[in-house]
Amino acid sequence: MKMETTLYKLFNLEDILPTISYVHSIDVKSSQEKYSDTNPSTYDEEIDLIIQRDYLEDVDLPDNQTEEEKINRIKRYQRIVKELKKKHDYKCQVCGYNFLIDNGNYYCEAHHIKSLSQGGSQSPENVVILCPNHHRLFHYATNNVIIKSTKEGKRVMVIGDKEVLLNEMIWSENKLWAYINLT
Repeated sequence: MKMETTLYKLFNLEDILPTISYVHSIDVKSSQEKYSDTNPSTYDEEIDLIIQRDYLEDVDLPDNQTEEEKINRIKRYQRIVKELKKKHDYKCQVCGYNFLIDNGNYYCEAHHIKSLSQGGSQSPENVVILCPNHHRLFHYATNNVIIKSTKEGKRVMVIGDKEVLLNEMIWSENKLWAYINLT
């Protein structure tokens, strides 16, 4: 009884699609003839290419789908934001950071201290100019942003473990909102 000789290689396809393993069989005799004068690493590279090609031929990737959605959103008055960005030299009012984008303008973001969805005003007193990192901090790490008592006539704000002095304070609906102005 003659046994057929087959070579198997386990190939982890994390580079193609995460967490998928694939087994590919190659006829040893034809492979040995094809690669008898070849460096073994070239042989492995060829096996990897065959496996990748075969896998991609077998994968049925769905086309992108679109769906229609109706949303209601608050109309924002960009003139106020543009004026504030210009006033603060297009820099974060907390750290002073900005960066130049491809169109030649400096990038910074406007943050509403009291969000518009919570009835916050679009007035300049309710808007601060922030870098993307501080903007995310103000939205997603609110436990790390603490408003404290005054020091030397200015309100103290703690972001993480760093104290920041604030110049202006805003009172809205009996709550204190900090207006950061370090420039």
